[in-house]
Amino acid sequence: MRILVTGANGFVGSGLCAYLEKEGHEVRRGVRVHDGLANTFEVSDDTSPDRIREALHGVECIVHLAARVHVQGGTGPVLETAYRETNVEFTKQLALIGHSVGVRRFVFVSSIKVCGEVSSRPFVEGDASSPMDSYAISKWEAEQALHEIEKECGIEVVIIRPPLIYGEGVKANFMKLLSAVRLGIPLPFSLLSNKRSLIYLGNLVSALSVSAVHPKAAGQTFHVSDNGSVTLPQLVNELAKAMEHKAWIFPCPKQLLIMGGAFLNKNQQVGSLVNDLEVGSDKIHQVLEWSPPYTFRQGIQKTAEWYLGKTATAYGRLKVAGFPKRPKVCQLCAVDFTLKHLLLPLVDGMQEKGWDVTSVCSDGKYLAELLRHGYKIHTISISRDIFNVSAHLKALWILYRLFRQERFDVLHVHTPVAALLGRIAGKLAGVPLIIYTAHGFYFHDEMPKWKYRFFVLLEKLCGRLTDLIFTQSSEDAYFSVVSGISEKKNTIAIGNGVSVELFDPVCAAKKSQIRTALGIPENACVVGVISRLVREKGLVEFLEAAVELSGRFPVVHFLLVGERLSSDHDASVEQELHNAQKQLRSRLVAVGYRSDVADMLGAMDIFCLPSYREGMPRSIIEAMMMELPVVATNIRGSREEVVDEETGLLVPTHSSAALAQALGRLIEDPDLARRMGRLGRQRALELYDERRVIARQIETIATRMVAV
Repeated sequence: MRILVTGANGFVGSGLCAYLEKEGHEVRRGVRVHDGLANTFEVSDDTSPDRIREALHGVECIVHLAARVHVQGGTGPVLETAYRETNVEFTKQLALIGHSVGVRRFVFVSSIKVCGEVSSRPFVEGDASSPMDSYAISKWEAEQALHEIEKECGIEVVIIRPPLIYGEGVKANFMKLLSAVRLGIPLPFSLLSNKRSLIYLGNLVSALSVSAVHPKAAGQTFHVSDNGSVTLPQLVNELAKAMEHKAWIFPCPKQLLIMGGAFLNKNQQVGSLVNDLEVGSDKIHQVLEWSPPYTFRQGIQKTAEWYLGKTATAYGRLKVAGFPKRPKVCQLCAVDFTLKHLLLPLVDGMQEKGWDVTSVCSDGKYLAELLRHGYKIHTISISRDIFNVSAHLKALWILYRLFRQERFDVLHVHTPVAALLGRIAGKLAGVPLIIYTAHGFYFHDEMPKWKYRFFVLLEKLCGRLTDLIFTQSSEDAYFSVVSGISEKKNTIAIGNGVSVELFDPVCAAKKSQIRTALGIPENACVVGVISRLVREKGLVEFLEAAVELSGRFPVVHFLLVGERLSSDHDASVEQELHNAQKQLRSRLVAVGYRSDVADMLGAMDIFCLPSYREGMPRSIIEAMMMELPVVATNIRGSREEVVDEETGLLVPTHSSAALAQALGRLIEDPDLARRMGRLGRQRALELYDERRVIARQIETIATRMVAV
């Protein structure tokens, strides 16, 4: 049979495609973004109907896995809209197009959450639906829509409702549990006796395969699970046994866990730990004569083997080299803003590998939030003023004592001043491996020559204290070597990256919704900047260009996102912003700091970053991922990301006239802007996936630890 699997490169999709091919089926892979594999088609909610018809030509069955995935605790109208667009409307569209081209069967993977969050007995297919959150509601609505299409068109619909899925490639909370068990982290679960049903990936793909071909599956809804259910302590013990570790679980009253969840605003997450959620799967056994090919214990064993193999490369080398099982790593930067917005993915990646990570930075307004999320942080006051000698000497002494006390295996430093002090203190304290990430060298072409040479000299001197230098831009890596800052063998351009899942282009309805919330007309052309509100970001030129463009283009609006940090020593643009607001009035929207950067970019048509100096600007990559054309200055880092005349336009620094001309060109030609945006997203997907950047760093550091 020829079968199309949507979401084919996901956790379940990858396993299902491999299983179906072994069963002798011809499999077509449907993915959101083409990954270069054979028999693959782009099939998603933003794919044109004609392209979907092309992918479905000759297909007899669709197994629809692609969905806007569940976000625990996630709420709000934007998320609800996203669930509806992907999980309901796209599902309906795919079924209708499938019917029109002759698809006979549509297998839809729903969720047991359609029945509710808590069960007093195992949920069965005849139970009344009780979806509790936006995700579950969207799955239930999709089921109802498919039943209506089945009645009207005759396409055979099969609904599969799985509980929590585990297996090779699992992510999210189950992956965290695997890491906690392997690392021997004490878990407060020994008093819990709640029962939960799970399903191993191998069992799920087997059930999906049968549902795709069995004649009695047509028109049916099936609950699927491993045989039986388990308590959380039993699950932890089985994982530990499979990994040949001891399970460390201790007693904690259920009510206390619930209270802690309420305090941390994690009610849903804690509820999934302490409440019953059992699934009765007798119906699929009886109707299709299907039974799980793997026992629960076999599924856990295979999952543990995959997990240990995934972590074995770096972990195994560390043991051979005599490093501890959990190498101690210090991530050092000047301010908590950098830690929160730039370094957390790297910290998370290291912790997933089982490394013990401590972050060090100055105290700030983001620190309490980071501590609440469980990050280990030391606060040390680090002045960002390079010439504040007395403050630097005090910080140097505190860092030295901290490094001596903690005996870190790796010191990884970021930001100019913190990197300077940290490397000196680290070398004096005898830290075995010192790594410096140059997010952008402090010196740049706009500096006076004496100042430029001074900072280059500082980098050269500190380069002698550094075992490995990461640069985000290739241009910085080349300069570091040719100028004598570092040796070629110790210099690696790692690039920069952002979350592919978070920075996903928005649909017209969502764009309109975001603009309405910001007070921007739906039909406006929006030019936006996201940056710190300081002069070196080119904001004076941006505001001057905005005033000039406002006279030429009545529909253009300007969106300015960001704030000036208390530690910023570069000149403020407060007066220029005030003057521009008086002239532009409601057409200039300055929203200050926003954590929802993806939504802010979603409101824009053109992104602009006219900085005087950058490393490898993350905001440009985020804009490219969101399919926006970019107008930036022709400086290091920015010109590596933006391909002039292809994904955007490059202009000289300090020139509001050139900036206005480039922005005006894109405002006048929306087709050119959209074409550049599409090419920019393609480039970002190829080069700036955060997961690859993080993996490259961790693998390199693990290798260097062996060589020390």
